[in-house]
Formats: sequence, C-alpha cells, structure tokens
Amino acid sequence: MENENNTQTLEKPDEQTQNNGGIITEAPKQETPIYGEKTAEIEKRQLEIEEQDKKLLAALDEVLEKRSKRIQSEHIAPIPKTKKIPRGFGKKGVGFISLGLILIFLGVVLIGCLFSPEPNFLLPLKLSPICAVLIGLEILFNQVATRGNFRINIPSIIISALLVVGCCVMCVTMNKNFSKQKEEYNNRTIAAQIYEKSYKELRYVADIESLDVQVDLNPDGTGKTKGLEALSADDYVNITVKFAGVIDSPKKFASNCKKIIDGYRFMGINVTNFYFENESPYHTYNLTVEGKYVQEYSESKLEELVTHIYIENMSYFEDLKDLDEDSEEKSDS
Repeated sequence: MENENNTQTLEKPDEQTQNNGGIITEAPKQETPIYGEKTAEIEKRQLEIEEQDKKLLAALDEVLEKRSKRIQSEHIAPIPKTKKIPRGFGKKGVGFISLGLILIFLGVVLIGCLFSPEPNFLLPLKLSPICAVLIGLEILFNQVATRGNFRINIPSIIISALLVVGCCVMCVTMNKNFSKQKEEYNNRTIAAQIYEKSYKELRYVADIESLDVQVDLNPDGTGKTKGLEALSADDYVNITVKFAGVIDSPKKFASNCKKIIDGYRFMGINVTNFYFENESPYHTYNLTVEGKYVQEYSESKLEELVTHIYIENMSYFEDLKDLDEDSEEKSDS
C-alpha cells in the first residue's frame, strides 16, 4: 500500500486531498527529488543537442561556402580588363582610318616608282592586297576594343576601293606605255651597237654599200634597259646587206654572202635572217637566208638560191623609163 501511495503521489500530486476534522483541504504540492533531477537532465540534454546542431550547421555553411567559391573560380573565367577607349573614338565608323593609311601607302609607293632609275609600275598592283589587310586590321581592332559595338563607314570603304582600283589601272597603263617606249629604245640601241660592230669587223671582208639592222626584242614587260649582251634566242635580228660594185657571176655573189654570214657567227651575234642584194646596169642579184639551217649552207648551195636577173640592153629600159615620165607629165598637164 505504501508503494502504491507513493506512485499515486508521483503521477497526480495535485489531485490528492486530506480530511481534517471534516474539512477537505488540498494537500500542498511536493516535487520529489527524482522528478526534478530527470527534468534538469532532460533540459541540459536538449541544450547540448541545440548547441551541437548550431555547430554542425555553421560548419556545413562554411563548407558549402568554400565549395561554391572554388567552383566559381574554376568554371567562371574572370572578366578581362579592357582599356578605356577615348571618347569619340570610332565615332566616324570603321574604314575612315584605313582610308588615310591607304592614301599614305599609295602615295609612298608611287613616289618610289616615279623616282626609281628602273621604275616598275606594276609594283603598286602587286602590293594592292595590303590595302585590304589594313581595313581588316581596323575591323578586328574595333571588334576587340568595343566588343562588337561599332559601325562600318560605307563611304570610306567605297572610296578606298575606288582609289586602289584606279591606282592599279593607272599603273598598268603607265607600265604598258613605258615598256613600249623602252622596247623601242632598246631595239634602236642594240641595232646601233650591231651596226657599229659590223662596220669594224666587216669593212674589209667585202665591198659593202649599205647595211641595215632591224632588231625586235621579245617583250618581257620589265622595261629594263638592254644592250647587245642581252640578246637571246627568242629575239629577232634581221640584217640587210647591199653590195657595191659590179658582180659578174652568182658564184661570186654567193661567196660574198657566205663571208658576211661567217663574220657575224665569229662576232657571236645570233642573226635570224639575212637579206643580200646587188644591182648593176646589167646584173641584179638577190639572196634570202632565213633561219640557222640555211646559214650553214656552203657556197655552192647558196649559189643555187641566188636570184639573178640579167639585163642585156640597159639603154632600152632607160628610154622606156624616160617615155613613161614624159607620158605622166602630159597627163598631168
């Protein structure tokens, strides 16, 4: 019974009453030492758990924060620092600066060509792609500097293109005219050098009345000055020789022609064609030697190629010529 009463007191201490002389009074509340110890222990345990939870949450927050910073540093590239562009830079658009650079470039190249002793007017044409490079560099620079926030100055690009095309056309025309004049000058110069050398070497070989040299150099478009040493196999050199005096036989005429051919071979001048002629009151001789193979012919073979015209009565032709002149004068009057 005593144990049961103690148990009831622990479970319901507030509901216990006492009968004191017929008066019912409430018994004062009493807390047992066992209940107080357990309550304090539970509260202490709860406090410890709350402190551990706070520490765990703080540590977890710290770990998550470090991890997020590491991920950001690995995967997110830092924003590059760009230089500040002066205010108003590129305001006129891409192409304006290139136009100025192209003008300077073309001017310098043309000055160099005009003042060169051996001008090459095709040089601006060969260097014209640099103008496109300048425009491309300006576009790339504006792309990097403004991050694509730029515009293209269409009039400047069109003016630059027209300048380059016009300069190239002008240079081609100037080069053509200059090369033509230079080729004519070279032809006359080499012809004069051949004539001078022929006079020194052939004046005692045969009785020559006149000698004509025609040179046609292969046009190479360089416009360079050439001399006799510049002759090559693809250049044409034609020699026309007129013998003086009276030659009485085709054999003698062919012998003189062979001496002239051998003389040019000895001088080292590659002659393409020879034309020989001789006129006298009664005989006319002509011989054409074309190509290297015919030049190797002997005198007897050359004699077979000689064209000989024999005039038996020269006075008859002179009277006929005078008659023709009189008839022409009468018809004019």
